[in-house]
Amino acid sequence: MNVSNLLARTITGIVYIAVILSGILLDSVMLIGAVFAVFAGQANFELQSIVGINRKRLMLKIVHALMTMLLFYVIFTSSIQGVAYRDFLILLLPYLAYYLFYLTAELYRERSRPIYEVGLAFFSHIYIAVPLGMLMLLCVDKGTIMDLEGNVSGMQRTFWLLPIFVFVWLNDTGAFLVGSKFGKHKLFERISPKKTIEGFVGGIVFTLLGSLAFYYIFPAVTTIYNWLILAALVGVFATWGDLFESFIKRTYGVKDSGNILPGHGGVLDRIDSILFAAIPAFMFIEIIVYLK
Repeated sequence: MNVSNLLARTITGIVYIAVILSGILLDSVMLIGAVFAVFAGQANFELQSIVGINRKRLMLKIVHALMTMLLFYVIFTSSIQGVAYRDFLILLLPYLAYYLFYLTAELYRERSRPIYEVGLAFFSHIYIAVPLGMLMLLCVDKGTIMDLEGNVSGMQRTFWLLPIFVFVWLNDTGAFLVGSKFGKHKLFERISPKKTIEGFVGGIVFTLLGSLAFYYIFPAVTTIYNWLILAALVGVFATWGDLFESFIKRTYGVKDSGNILPGHGGVLDRIDSILFAAIPAFMFIEIIVYLK
């Protein structure tokens, strides 16, 4: 990696982290929601480019990406604002209309593998919009969050996004540092030749250490065992999320999902880990940490 590329990668990474942390630390659900919506639309557009969905239909490709944002918005709005059932159906109506339109349109497109096209199209929505929506589902009042000194945290709604993202970043950092220094045994050579078992273990160790820091700073939130389990879940699934996107790109002979983020590729390259980690993290927090 040359110096200019490293500099671009560093600056892009700092901006990305700053945007996420700004929304979390300001406890701004709307800012986080807006950022995630943009991520959802752009990541879907990139995924369509990778697998060849709507390749020669730019407008349909754009609309399909916008529908990812709409599905995310429905999840976000219904969870955060607690809309009535009738209003929820009204919000969902445009997406359902689009869904029927897309299926009907396949009757006239004369594709060689129409079911394959439909499957890829709506898998792209589930793969991207649902995990990001689950993160927004965590942004509801779960009681008062206090630090070790008994002070009320300024992150009453966005708190749980902080450890999830920090654990993902620690896992990436640990895997890179340990893998670069000590990596000898390939983790999944068929999909990602650069990943090593040593790097994977290093990432998990960094994540677990991060969980101890969270327990020290916020001891009243949950037990140390829950922090350790949450960190382990995020670390393992974040790695699988990265591998899964690499699997998609390798299948279609693509190096990066896009070039919108200098030094990092596309948005999907940046959020692939969180798309997998969000699901077990959400389930663990909702079912175990807040089990009544």
